[in-house]
Amino acid sequence: MKGIFKCVDTAVRWIEDIVAATTLIAIVAIAAANTIGRYVFESGFLWADEVNQALLVAMAMFGSARAVRTGGHTEFTAVSNKPKSRVVRIVIRAVILAITIGFLLFLVVTCARYAAQGTMLSTVLKVPRMYYYLSMPIGFVFCVYEYIKTAKQKILNDPIAEGQKEE
Repeated sequence: MKGIFKCVDTAVRWIEDIVAATTLIAIVAIAAANTIGRYVFESGFLWADEVNQALLVAMAMFGSARAVRTGGHTEFTAVSNKPKSRVVRIVIRAVILAITIGFLLFLVVTCARYAAQGTMLSTVLKVPRMYYYLSMPIGFVFCVYEYIKTAKQKILNDPIAEGQKEE
């Protein structure tokens, strides 16, 4: 069973990394080509802005899941580190994590509904907007996965107690 979870986790990591990196590279390449086209050849790509908007959303969604995985998201520790009791700090971190996961699940449902209603065609490429919006619920699902995967560590890892041990 552990092997299956490890394979799933590896696949999720690869998807997050590849999508985030590929979309960033594509955004830079399209923007550069469009800029050169406009200023050198006096003719840009009509579709460049539309595609870059969709890629930017995808990069943000998959990149945020990747940031959760690598510990790159900021945490507001002013509240959770204030109490002197270790148990109270753990409870506060657990409540904050539960609220975060609950909010992300709300966003998954909301964005999935939004994507499902995106039947209007895009302006230039005439592609249903739902395909542009799909990266939002998928990215939030990956964020939920990453938070659940690291929940035990995030709750029980007590930087204040660790700091006191070193003294």
